[in-house]
Amino acid sequence: METYEWQKNKAVVDRLYYSERIVEGTTCMALGATGINLMFLQRNYFADLARARLPRVWVYWAVFNSVSLFVLLRPLTKDEIALQWRKRKNMGKWLYSLYHLDPIEVKN
Repeated sequence: METYEWQKNKAVVDRLYYSERIVEGTTCMALGATGINLMFLQRNYFADLARARLPRVWVYWAVFNSVSLFVLLRPLTKDEIALQWRKRKNMGKWLYSLYHLDPIEVKN
C-alpha cells in the first residue's frame, strides 16, 4: 500500500512557497507606491495627498499580508513549518523531496 506522505509534504511546501511569494509581491508593490509618493513629495506635486497616502499603503500591506498568511499557514503545524523552513535555509529553495527532512527532536 502506498503512503501519501509526499502529497502532504507537497501541500506544506506549496503553502509556504505561496506565502513567501505573496510577501515578496506585496512588498515590491508597497515599496513602488512609497517611492512614487516620495518622488511627489520631493518635487512638491500634490505633497499633502502623497504624504497622506504613505501610511495608508503600509496599512493595506500589513492587513493583506496578515490575512493571506493566516489563511495559508493556519492548517500547518509548527513542526511542519520548522522542518520546511530549516530545509529552505539549508538548500536555498523549496523542495518537494522528503529525504532532506530530519525530524526535530523536542527537548522537554
